[in-house]
Amino acid sequence: MNLSDPELLELNALCNALVDGIITDAEKARLEEMLRTSEEARRFYVRALALSSSLMQYAGEMQADAPDIPAVSSRVVRPAAWIWTFGSLAAAAAIVLAFWLGWTSDRQPKKADGAEIADASAENDESVARLSGAKDCHWSGTALQPGEELHRGQRINLDAGFAEITFDCGAQVTLEGPASLDLDSAWEAVLQRGTLKANVPTEAVGFRVSNPSVNVVDLGTEFSMVADEGGATEVFVLKGAVETTARDASGNEERPVVLREKQARRFAHAGGSEVRDREAKLERFMRKVAFERMSRPVNYVHWSFDESTGDVAAASAAGFEAKLEAPSASDLMEAHGNGRVHGALQLDGRSFARAAFPGIRQRTARTVAFWANVPADASLPDAEAMLAWPLGNAGRSVQIGWNRNPNLGVLGALRTDAGRNSIIGSIALRDGRWHHLAIVLSPKVKGEKGEREGGLQLRQYVDGRLETTSYKHTNRRAKGAEASSLAEDVLWIGRPVDDASGARFRGSLDELFIADAALTPQEIRHLMRENKPATQEMLAAQ
Repeated sequence: MNLSDPELLELNALCNALVDGIITDAEKARLEEMLRTSEEARRFYVRALALSSSLMQYAGEMQADAPDIPAVSSRVVRPAAWIWTFGSLAAAAAIVLAFWLGWTSDRQPKKADGAEIADASAENDESVARLSGAKDCHWSGTALQPGEELHRGQRINLDAGFAEITFDCGAQVTLEGPASLDLDSAWEAVLQRGTLKANVPTEAVGFRVSNPSVNVVDLGTEFSMVADEGGATEVFVLKGAVETTARDASGNEERPVVLREKQARRFAHAGGSEVRDREAKLERFMRKVAFERMSRPVNYVHWSFDESTGDVAAASAAGFEAKLEAPSASDLMEAHGNGRVHGALQLDGRSFARAAFPGIRQRTARTVAFWANVPADASLPDAEAMLAWPLGNAGRSVQIGWNRNPNLGVLGALRTDAGRNSIIGSIALRDGRWHHLAIVLSPKVKGEKGEREGGLQLRQYVDGRLETTSYKHTNRRAKGAEASSLAEDVLWIGRPVDDASGARFRGSLDELFIADAALTPQEIRHLMRENKPATQEMLAAQ
């Protein structure tokens, strides 16, 4: 009997009821039946028992730090005598199953849409954009430099000149001084006054710019806005279309109106009207600005996985070759399959690969981009790490896979865990199709203690589009991994750093790039479309 995802979740609920001491007679009978008739469950129990020895250590670590919420009184769990008819296997596995799903260790407050909530104290430290270009800029207050990160809630006051701001969603906004712009998120800004021009790629459709008189939502376009001191705003569509929603003096919104290419409209609290000198203004907004940009070298390591035989996957840099490991020679042959570009690494839940990667544990900016194909019939035990590596020297790691815990977020969505930080996306990957995945890790340094006070901001892109952005730093200590695993700077492909359970990823991986920088959305899209890093000249031409 093979267990479906709902059955595995049911099994988890039954085991939780058993451990909590609230299991009913009917639930006992159901649990007994599943353990007796499911070979898959028994295999998983045997494999999961390897984790049981770490449960007490994990619990001790949880008690070592101050709790995030008021502690509740502990209970001594006394399972009914009938369960011992299954021996120690079932009893221990019931606890391990709950641990494996993350229902006990990962339970966190969440938003209505299932995304995990970041610490409120860290919200204003979240980067949502960067200053990607500048020309003749005069700033009100501290001067900004090209390449500088910009944060949620930050106000950009430009007295004169031109500033190009690239949001994490991929939208690029050119601000012309004098102007004032508030950054609300990676997807939204508020133009208080002045002139802006927005260039929004397909992957950033839905980007929004608002002010007291109008709300503008991009539908795939280039558009401009001019906001005057009196609160009136002119909207111009250079390409594509936008949805505009006017607001009156009380903030009430009117029915949305779509403006298309070459159209323009003036919005004020007193009502809307035509724009004077529309053609001349449209022509001015079409002019390009030559920006000064920060040139930063980026180093890449690339694995194409195009080999059709053998146990080595070549890398673009010497010494980074990945060694494939499989139970048998025939399994090793099956690890080579068809990919998104040419060949791919095809993992069956038992095979994996490892590549020496000096310095990968360091808490530096890094981007990982690759193609992944998760089978539509992938079960929850197949949701082990696609990629993993040690992080720092405190027993933590980075793990990239898909979410198997519906209690936290979308089942099957991209999930990244990096030490104390986690992010879960919104697009389910279990559809048997190739998806381009990119994960950007940016270190945050706070206070005089350096990285010990900071964490990592994580950004995930699926098929070039930014997913849920979450930066979280908690008091909870992350679960440690085996010391022998953390002694090596190794990139693990298809398995976690701590492989005590023997559980591994099932699916295909192709065209893996690792960069030693936080790539921009434009650089990520270039990797996705061209399968090679972008040069500064290529980016400037986009």
